[in-house]
Amino acid sequence: MNNILNKLKQRYNSLRSDKILGIILLLHLLLAACHFYQYFLSPIQYHAELRIAGCILIAILIFFFARPGMAFGFIIYACSLIYVNTFYNYGTIFFLLISFGAYPKIKWPATIIYGINVVVSFSLQRLLPISILIHGIYLVLFLLITSLIYKVKPSNLLNLKEDERYILEQLKEGKLQKEIEGYSQQTITAKLKNARERNMCESTGELVEKFRQENNV
Repeated sequence: MNNILNKLKQRYNSLRSDKILGIILLLHLLLAACHFYQYFLSPIQYHAELRIAGCILIAILIFFFARPGMAFGFIIYACSLIYVNTFYNYGTIFFLLISFGAYPKIKWPATIIYGINVVVSFSLQRLLPISILIHGIYLVLFLLITSLIYKVKPSNLLNLKEDERYILEQLKEGKLQKEIEGYSQQTITAKLKNARERNMCESTGELVEKFRQENNV
């Protein structure tokens, strides 16, 4: 039980260090509550159950897996909504683009998975093949627009706190985690994990290398 509580505490602290991600999580929970409330007030059926489930799923995945979790959550949400949205509703493409920004490594696999779901969904709805073509053209169009025109270039600087910079400085100098003074090894491990997630690094080695390059050493 204590181990589970410690894990939850670590995830909470991780979100506190990445405030924007934490706000995104809270906004999805708020959206889920709003959809739930509107479900009982509006006579129009707009698949509120699916939207509630999607928002909650994204919030849960963000909490446990940070930015990669957000990416996978949006992919699942997009592939689900395509079965209930009209073919000229391009909100699902927007969700797909968000997932690319959160976790770039899944760009092409996610596009293929989404495309398969589009074909299956439109076939089940017995839409004309031109509908698939139209949706596909918009997907390519939005990909090009975000890549060439509106893409925001990520900062070359790492997003680090002072204590994380201190720890990385020590690692850069060749020290082992257990040799760093001022923090327990468990604390250092947790801080490095938070820093990796915030800067989308797969490993501590990658984070240290980026830190080394940033400091021209």
